[in-house]
Amino acid sequence: MDALVIVVGAMTRAADPPRSRRILRLIALERIARGVLLLAAGVYLVFHLKSDFGRLAERVMRAIELDPRRASLHRIVAYLRHLPASELRIAAIVALGYGALELVEGTGLWLDQLWAEYVTVIATSLLLPFELYELVHRPSVWKAAGIIVNLAIVGYLAYLLRRRVRRSRPLEPTATGERLDELSP
Repeated sequence: MDALVIVVGAMTRAADPPRSRRILRLIALERIARGVLLLAAGVYLVFHLKSDFGRLAERVMRAIELDPRRASLHRIVAYLRHLPASELRIAAIVALGYGALELVEGTGLWLDQLWAEYVTVIATSLLLPFELYELVHRPSVWKAAGIIVNLAIVGYLAYLLRRRVRRSRPLEPTATGERLDELSP
């Protein structure tokens, strides 16, 4: 039984070189931090559905020396004051679900699990169109930076996965007599 566990464990490990491991650890830390923040926000929202978030936003703005009476900030405060509990509940559920996914991705990457690389590539890629839509309709430097980071993560993980597939592919001759490794750049 122990031999089976070792074999299965070896098959799911990515076993990347040390330099790749450092980069994967950075990605894992980013995912874990984001997951913890999203879970904390989701839990807070679940237990504070009846709170006046407009008042809270106003206090935070004053604490960091912003004037909540400025037109742009006042719109945010007014929107948050009239935010229905049903929308907060939906936001809480989304934050909890996405936070859990981020924690799973980060933990899997930290533990050098191959499946975590696939999950991270797929989940991040699926959300990129929504992030791009948001950037086009409400542009900001933070959204652009987030998209750039996510594109870099997807690109890097896709590169690692592709490289791993190439290394594990058998060197069989093709119909023309060439080996598969000779066809790849």
